[in-house]
Amino acid sequence: MKDRVVIFGAGAVGRGFIARLLVANGLTPVFVETDVQLSRRLSEVVGYIVHVTGAEKRECHVSGYEVLTPEQGGEVSKALTNCLFVATAVGGRNLGTVAQIVASALAGATKQRAKPLNILLCENWPDAEKVLAEALLKAGCDEESFACVRCSVERMVRGGENELDLIAEGGQTFYVDRQTWKGEQGGVVCGIEGLTFTDNIEAIYARKLYTSNAGGAALAYFGHLSDCQFLYEALGIPEIRKNLTELLNVAKQCLIESFGLDDAGLERHFDELMNRRFPNRDLADTVQRVARNPLRKLGSKERLAGLVHLLRNHALLTEPVSRVIGSALHYRDPADAESLELGRIIAQKGAGVILEDVCGFERQERCFEECLEFYNYYS
Repeated sequence: MKDRVVIFGAGAVGRGFIARLLVANGLTPVFVETDVQLSRRLSEVVGYIVHVTGAEKRECHVSGYEVLTPEQGGEVSKALTNCLFVATAVGGRNLGTVAQIVASALAGATKQRAKPLNILLCENWPDAEKVLAEALLKAGCDEESFACVRCSVERMVRGGENELDLIAEGGQTFYVDRQTWKGEQGGVVCGIEGLTFTDNIEAIYARKLYTSNAGGAALAYFGHLSDCQFLYEALGIPEIRKNLTELLNVAKQCLIESFGLDDAGLERHFDELMNRRFPNRDLADTVQRVARNPLRKLGSKERLAGLVHLLRNHALLTEPVSRVIGSALHYRDPADAESLELGRIIAQKGAGVILEDVCGFERQERCFEECLEFYNYYS
């Protein structure tokens, strides 16, 4: 059991990124998946294929994993007792469920585990590690028995043509916060190729949030207004590409001033985004996927409003991001409850309420005025 890593969530990131990384390093992924049908299908097959795309294309066969459901409490507890560490890839809204499963298992496991349980949060969710830690403490876990460790995962993964196969972006490093991890970081864990411990996780996560995530949001919300289905279609529209470039340029200034990131390194990152990730037709990232849940993505700590707050603190230009927020306020999708709620609030109370209550802007701020101006411009 000492070569096993428990993964909560057997979705795209859990299977296509975390499990693939573990298997490539000779470790055994143990999925804990609530979807009974998905769990059964994974158990029925020998493995699945991750089609890696990007600068280098290859096929990665993932096999030798184990699959559990939360109902198998004894087996889950045994896995948590003996595993190297845990990773979550379930979405922020489901962290409470993870906490209940882990707390129930740790009630018996902590007496047998010699070391604290490190839980890597592979979630694109503000303060995910704090959310899970608070839920675990509330569920009765001893704070010394676990550590919720912040991570930065930039790889894009989507479903493939076959039911379990996936298409994944290659070439991105998996960063893990060294300072939060409890216990030794040597041995097998440090030997995992593709997993890098860092003392600067805040800067690395901010780079992802304010460039990759913010840039994707720009393409999605502008793309929606231009009736695009895929991000690469939006990137092909000159005005949208220009707006995206301006956003990335102000984000670069902000990241340099806020976190001391290297100018040349950021330029290489932007080149990767603009010339390989966003135009990648294999990934075929959709406007609908990236734009969904606009109320969450307009949050004060999220990819757009969070960037505006940082830019404002450094007296930097906020207009390129305000332009995206103005377009995001128009996002509507009948299949997306949040977008419909966004429309209802704006219809009843006006767009300014979203800018105040969701984005955290004050009415006298220039960014508030900018967002309203762009919202009206796109009306």
